[in-house]
Amino acid sequence: MIDYQKFIQRNSRRIYASAALVAALFAASILLNGGPTGTAWIVRNSISSGSLISSLDVSTVKVNLATDSAHYISAKDLVIGQFATRTLNPGDLISISDFTRTSRASEVRYMPLGIALDDLPIGLTAGDHIDIYVIPKQASLGPALVVSNISIHQIDNKSRALGGNIEIEVSVGITAAMNLVDAESQGRLVVSRHAF
Repeated sequence: MIDYQKFIQRNSRRIYASAALVAALFAASILLNGGPTGTAWIVRNSISSGSLISSLDVSTVKVNLATDSAHYISAKDLVIGQFATRTLNPGDLISISDFTRTSRASEVRYMPLGIALDDLPIGLTAGDHIDIYVIPKQASLGPALVVSNISIHQIDNKSRALGGNIEIEVSVGITAAMNLVDAESQGRLVVSRHAF
């Protein structure tokens, strides 16, 4: 009994250090095993609001959503063949409210617009959110906001290389489409891109 007490007294620092090392290794193994616990759908290519979701646009990824898992679609739930309810950008996890089984095609219009090269932001891409302003031909009228927070569906990059007007296609509702047609007849359209 006395030998054990002497051994513990002489080697107490080593015993405490060894115990701390074992506890640290145990804690590290718990943290490393607490990684992703499920799979969810993630967007690979931009999907415009109202568009059909295809297998090329989405893939599955391992994630740890913890208490938020009920808000996102797991990999076992099929989203391919459904319709997007909002514009989805690459890297977005698909939530329950991001898709529907029925098409809203009657609500969405793909509106082509010819915008001067100088009136477009540099590096504008499909999926970006933009505002469109009109600069009227009449000098007595000032510039005005036509539509706000709409999504770019496509850009004709071939026309960008040639200069002049760049053809873009935006996805809008019927009211915004009418506003754009009216604004185009009144003057020059200018596009501004949202920062985020």
